[in-house]
Amino acid sequence: MKKCKITILRKLYHKDLVDKYIPYPNYGTCDIFKEGDVYYTRGSLGTDMPHGFCPAAWDAIGKEAAILASGGKVYGDKTIHISSCNDGTRPVIFKLEAVESD
Repeated sequence: MKKCKITILRKLYHKDLVDKYIPYPNYGTCDIFKEGDVYYTRGSLGTDMPHGFCPAAWDAIGKEAAILASGGKVYGDKTIHISSCNDGTRPVIFKLEAVESD
């Protein structure tokens, strides 16, 4: 059985957009993930959200992670996929790749 390995590649912060549209003080980069963190999908099929993962980010990348964990390929023949969460002011960039389960 496969799982999907999810690596946090980068956290971005668009200060100009935050300054213009976000009314919260001290609004910085995502405070859930750290660059270099690694998560693995869970569950009997290897397609469930990793423990401690951001639910909003999972909504954005979960389908692609499940496809890879199921042995499928995303966008043609790619077995590694780069994706991001949908937070436009402070997005997180993920690397998704299929790996064999232990």
